[in-house]
Amino acid sequence: MTQRSTAPPRAAVAVACGALLGCLLAALLLPATPASHVSDVAQLLAAAAAAATTARYAGHTAPGRVRGAWALVSLACAAWAAGEVWWTWAAATADVVPFPSPADVGFLGFAVLAAAGLLLHPATGESSQWQRFLDGLMTAGAVGLVSWLTTLQAVSRANGGAGHLESLLLLAYPASDVLLVVLTVLLLTRTRGHRTALHLMSLGVLCLGLADSAFAYLQTAGDYDGGLVDLGWVGGFLLIALAGRSGRSAEPLPDPREASAVGAPSRLAQVLPYVPVVVALSVVVGFTMLGRPLTRGEMLVACLVVGCLLARQFLTVRDNVRLAGDLAARERQLRHQAFHDPLTGLANRSLFQDRLGHALALHARDARSLAVVFLDLDDFKAVNDSLGHLAGDELLVRVAERLTGTLRTGDTIARLGGDEFAVLLEDGGDPLGSAQRMADALRQPFAFGGQELTVRASIGVAALAAEDPTVTADQLLCRSDAAMYAAKRAGKGRIVGSREPVPAVS
Repeated sequence: MTQRSTAPPRAAVAVACGALLGCLLAALLLPATPASHVSDVAQLLAAAAAAATTARYAGHTAPGRVRGAWALVSLACAAWAAGEVWWTWAAATADVVPFPSPADVGFLGFAVLAAAGLLLHPATGESSQWQRFLDGLMTAGAVGLVSWLTTLQAVSRANGGAGHLESLLLLAYPASDVLLVVLTVLLLTRTRGHRTALHLMSLGVLCLGLADSAFAYLQTAGDYDGGLVDLGWVGGFLLIALAGRSGRSAEPLPDPREASAVGAPSRLAQVLPYVPVVVALSVVVGFTMLGRPLTRGEMLVACLVVGCLLARQFLTVRDNVRLAGDLAARERQLRHQAFHDPLTGLANRSLFQDRLGHALALHARDARSLAVVFLDLDDFKAVNDSLGHLAGDELLVRVAERLTGTLRTGDTIARLGGDEFAVLLEDGGDPLGSAQRMADALRQPFAFGGQELTVRASIGVAALAAEDPTVTADQLLCRSDAAMYAAKRAGKGRIVGSREPVPAVS
């Protein structure tokens, strides 16, 4: 496979950086003259072309929907550049630039295509439908309120005498910027991991939106002279160019269906939904302190934003409670799996050893008696060979159920492996009598597929009386195991109690 050259994206980024530097110097040092205006236009076109180029190259190596998203962003930058070219040509050849004009198609086309790119970009985060709805409504309300108080209201009042189409287009610019900001916030909130390219592209779109809003306000007030507003446009395209450059080497997106691949939400994703709300409430407080109280409609939007915020917090708390419950249940399940046999559900060797060690400690401290019963099914291999392993597993499960039914509540039964079972009898009782009840329970035939199967077991019993010296768990298990093998040698299907002396633990 031929590796694509990275020279065009690097050159485009260099051009955008140069345009940003030139625009900054022009804004700070040069007076507003026709020559400086031409310089601003050239820098804007260079930055937009650089952004379109890097976005196109990023799309070549991106997978799936990400490729389409980059293609739309590239077309958006190209549309903006085309609109700027027409507007510049009209300004140079006519005394007054007509409005509306074909330039508006390019400028508004940027908003439409960029919004489509943000919508097409896949999100890897997991969130409920209600949470996404509340995030969208809360962000739209907050950003819309800020835009209305700072830009839209002034534009609407200043152009009250304009025609319907002119008024609609004048409001479409800041309204489209609000849409882009909302989509940017939602996409960043729903995307997990550190997506440098996505962050840069989103910041670029945000920077362009702020510059558009500032342009609309200054143009309405008659104070627009390029300068810092043009710097915002160039900076936005530079960020998109850097995003395209970064997107070529970015890691592939994880599969959102795999929770381990998606990962936890970043700090940015956790904080970002609240940023527009904080900004909106700060603007509301500022306007109120300056003697400009909210109208009824503005107050309604502010209440809607706060209501969405409270509802979102409720959903977050509910989800946290649910996750905590799921985590506790998972921990209980893992703990059960760690100490229980997966086939029969009985205790496994680890849990049996722990219970036996505890019983021996009570014997040493309080002189409590205990016993270990070791049970091995006779000729179990013949069952596997004749009926199959599935039938053998089913037999083990039913044997475990019958053995459990003969025991007291405080006794412990475990499957040690294969067809071997062990029972810990604590606090006195009759160990040999308990072993006999187990043997009698197993003598009842088991029904398998229309035929009856009789099971026998060799049982060894090792008891530790109150007056006996303390032993280790391994020693007591060895005694019961030896007694079980003695039962097998005696003809199987028997019960043998250990009579070997038990050495004291030194």
